Amino acid sequence: MITSETEKKSLLKALTEMLGTEADVVRYSTHVLQGGTVGEVLLLSGDAQTSRGLSPFSVVLKIQKEWYRHGDPDSWRREYELYRHGFGISMPPMLRIPKCYFLEAGDGVTQIWMEFVEGKTGPNQLHADELALSAERLGEFQAWFHLRGQRRLAYLRSYPAVCSSFDLWWNRVKSYLDQPMDGFPDELRHILNDYAARAPDLLASFDALPETLCQGDVHHDNMILRQSEGETDVYLIDWDSAGYGRMGEDAIDMLMEAFIYSHRDPSLLPMFKEKIMEGYCKGAKKGGLTLILDDALIRDITALSWGFRMADRFLYCKDQPSRTRVVHMLRSVLMDGTSVR
Repeated sequence: MITSETEKKSLLKALTEMLGTEADVVRYSTHVLQGGTVGEVLLLSGDAQTSRGLSPFSVVLKIQKEWYRHGDPDSWRREYELYRHGFGISMPPMLRIPKCYFLEAGDGVTQIWMEFVEGKTGPNQLHADELALSAERLGEFQAWFHLRGQRRLAYLRSYPAVCSSFDLWWNRVKSYLDQPMDGFPDELRHILNDYAARAPDLLASFDALPETLCQGDVHHDNMILRQSEGETDVYLIDWDSAGYGRMGEDAIDMLMEAFIYSHRDPSLLPMFKEKIMEGYCKGAKKGGLTLILDDALIRDITALSWGFRMADRFLYCKDQPSRTRVVHMLRSVLMDGTSVR
């Protein structure tokens, strides 16, 4: 519950922008959508008194405290800066972000008062078809940005996400991959070690892919599908990892996060992969860009951005079924594949 007068004033400013007229809070309740040591997301719902009478409202307050992300120390403040520079206003309609009503920043903390978007989200509601549609919209948006978007905006991440992920997770697991690991197939261990040896050349080769704006955390909890006038609007939230990257990176993240952070049967991964990648390339074509993601390219990007992270996950799994599940996923992404365009 918001109790300080300063925060109540901020709520009123957000509501005045949201409702388009001066507002005074009559009553409201607060519900924690997400909590943590470096930030929290709150949903405030109630009624506001305006010149038009009593208006119900729901508004989200995102509080972000300063913290350090590997290779990206400014990430904690990035979403605030995106809104401050009008990113949502200039964004084309194939992909949406919540409207921003009011911004505040202090010493080591930002606060964003934004639109509450209600719709289908999370692993229990977003399945292969929903993710394929989201990937299509994402591909169309990223093709649009490649062709028309601004370059070298100072508030966006400039360090490539795949490089950062490889650097972080390879350094965590390389000493373990030097020797056989109980329950971890030697075949996979050798494949990962080979990828580490070839990483500099592979990372350089990814530069041939079209550059675009990547959200950097395309997680099923960060996607919301909302029905509006017979159409499905796709919202992508939490842009603190946003930066310049390569076409295909976010689609691969969408696929991997759909399995690593859920209880889905890993045997479904190839089907999800085909639908997501086909949807993404279809969207890119709608956005004016012909994009080919073949087996080897998808596998290489996945290996460097997720392979070593999954090996780390294997090491810290507490039970054998969880370890077996990681091995199943690694086999699927490193040893199988289908070409899409």
